Amino acid sequence: MQATASLEEGENFVFRLATNAREAIKIGLAITLAYYLAMRLSWVSPSWAAISVAFISLPTAGQSLNKGFLRMGGTLLALVAGLFYLGLFPQDRWLFFISFTPFLAFVTYKMLGKNGQYFWYCTGFVSMMITTAGPASSEHAFEFAVFRTLETLIGIVIWTLVSVLIWPRTNRQGLKKVSHELLVTQEKLTRCYRNRIAGRDSGESLRSLRSQEGQLVGQLSQTIEAAGSESYEVHEVRHLWERLQRLSFSMMGVLDRLHTGLTDLQQIDLEKVLPDLGVLFSELSSRFEEMQRVLSGRPPARPCEVISLSPAHRDSQVLNHFQRAAVEVTRTELERLEALTRAMVECVRDLEQYRAEKQRPVAVAGSGPVSGRFGLPPLDPDRVRGVIMVVLSMWAGSLIWIYINPPGHAMWYQFVPNIALSAVQHPQVRFTLLKPFAFAYVAGLVTYVFIMPHLTVFWELGIVIFTFVFVAAYFFPGVGRIALLLAMFNMLGINNEQTYSFGSMANAFVFTMLGLALVLALTYVTRSPRQEEGFMSMVCRLFRSCEFLVSRVAESGQSGSLLEGMKIAYYRQEMGSLPTKLGIWGKQIDRKKFPNNTPDQVKDLVANLQVLVYRVEELIEARSAPQASILMRELSDEVRAWRIVVEQGFARWSEYPEAESADDLRERLSLRLARLNAGIEETMNRAGEEELSDEERRNFYRLLGSFRGVSQAAIAYAGAAGSIDWAHWREERF
Repeated sequence: MQATASLEEGENFVFRLATNAREAIKIGLAITLAYYLAMRLSWVSPSWAAISVAFISLPTAGQSLNKGFLRMGGTLLALVAGLFYLGLFPQDRWLFFISFTPFLAFVTYKMLGKNGQYFWYCTGFVSMMITTAGPASSEHAFEFAVFRTLETLIGIVIWTLVSVLIWPRTNRQGLKKVSHELLVTQEKLTRCYRNRIAGRDSGESLRSLRSQEGQLVGQLSQTIEAAGSESYEVHEVRHLWERLQRLSFSMMGVLDRLHTGLTDLQQIDLEKVLPDLGVLFSELSSRFEEMQRVLSGRPPARPCEVISLSPAHRDSQVLNHFQRAAVEVTRTELERLEALTRAMVECVRDLEQYRAEKQRPVAVAGSGPVSGRFGLPPLDPDRVRGVIMVVLSMWAGSLIWIYINPPGHAMWYQFVPNIALSAVQHPQVRFTLLKPFAFAYVAGLVTYVFIMPHLTVFWELGIVIFTFVFVAAYFFPGVGRIALLLAMFNMLGINNEQTYSFGSMANAFVFTMLGLALVLALTYVTRSPRQEEGFMSMVCRLFRSCEFLVSRVAESGQSGSLLEGMKIAYYRQEMGSLPTKLGIWGKQIDRKKFPNNTPDQVKDLVANLQVLVYRVEELIEARSAPQASILMRELSDEVRAWRIVVEQGFARWSEYPEAESADDLRERLSLRLARLNAGIEETMNRAGEEELSDEERRNFYRLLGSFRGVSQAAIAYAGAAGSIDWAHWREERF
């Protein structure tokens, strides 16, 4: 067995080696061809087409085409914007900078969103390149803009031809493969939850399955974009693939919320309380099999049966009120799961052209972005910080250019904001560009001094270019590859009329290092780039959001004034987006510098925060439904007392994430929940069952389950926070 495993590992290594070598050869060949064509036709700057190839070269043709289209679209928008601002203020530099600032701020904010990031990034940096050409003459600016657009298009065409004709790799087969793997994973998760509800061990790791599900949902989204760019057949039904991805994402949220409620069901025989539970899970399994069957090219075998879960009245009467609430919360999530899987089956049948009767769109709480008044999403403070940094970098570079004019000259206005645009896209990653760029530019300078002057024909230059690109692409993936390629573009000085000047290249090296140092300094302006400090700041922000929402929504489902509605939308967006950001920032915390806080502890803390967010969202949703007025009126004092305890805990955590201990919080919340349970019992006995409709009773128990869920999630977070060494994170260090 060991010999077999070693043989398989060796084969995988050889395959990866061959794949990496092929990709490096393709990139090297494409960039060499781009230089040859640009120099043959005497274009303005031969490097522009090569830069386009360098940045869109991805493993598959679809990915490259999709990125190429985004780059082309961003370049066209930058051309229009650049010429517009140059024509608006051709002779007044201060009015130009002032008018261009809102455009750059808008582009940066859009770039930091979820959609079209590369499109807006290209718009930002290309527009600054075009406006850089303005000081020479308006004619030169127009020529610059047109050739920049032309060479970008040629670079896209060259890489497309190379990627399609030489060792092509496509995404069409990968699309169905990823979809199939996602459906299999979600089927396993559903089966695991069924076994957990029944009190049986599923034999599967829920943590690994949930992690795999999240990765596959993200991979499906990327594959749809790539395959839609390279295949007309996929492009025609892209909206259906995107709908399937959205439904899968919504299902992931429902399964996560179902997971958070498993502990509340430990003392409940749910299959006895909900007699149709087994029928529902059997139907869900059949639906997953049906989807996999249709995706594999076989015709549908059965229609979907609509399953509704009605509780057994006699068996539910023996449960206490909090157990009934847990059943109602679980029942709500299972009904959502039933509706989602039914919609997924119809979507898969439409994809394979097996038309069925159209279903109404399935609405899932929390599945879409939060919108404020007038349908506009609230501002994201992290994106606003990125905007501030990029705008500051533009103004700092411009002022240095105008008043100091060091080496680099107008490039201070162009290069520094360009690096800032790259830096703000990944603020959680430590800014380490100085070192790789320093080594890369030294390598480029050595090539420029000792090799370039001896070249006389293009085939000699082509060998140097191909070798440089191959080494960069094969041996230095990631940041190292980008640094080496930029060093080649900037330091080799390849042009139609080649001249050599060690002084100009040395100045370019000094300028690059100073520009990177300036961007590094600007990362400290809006927020400390230390990952642990950013992590703690986001935890505090999350609890401020939870405190506000619980205080405003727990007693009233109405948002009130316009300002109140805007605040609720803002804090809901904050609360919903911060757990994902915390997961990203938490992975970047240096475990060597903070050995007391292990990655597992940080991951558990983030997981508990995600559960808390789900519980607060359930509270908001349950409170917006019509409740039994007699119960809410009689229990208003108990609900208010519970809310005050929770608010106080959130307020303390918004200042110090470890301020509230789990034992103290558990004692106070248990007391309030016990009084709430006693009040419900007394009110129910006095009111009588006949005064409450089934819908009122169900909504009331959903709300009660949300109260208990928020309490349990808060206690779980307090326990996880108690294991973190927050003081070590707060220590000052250089």
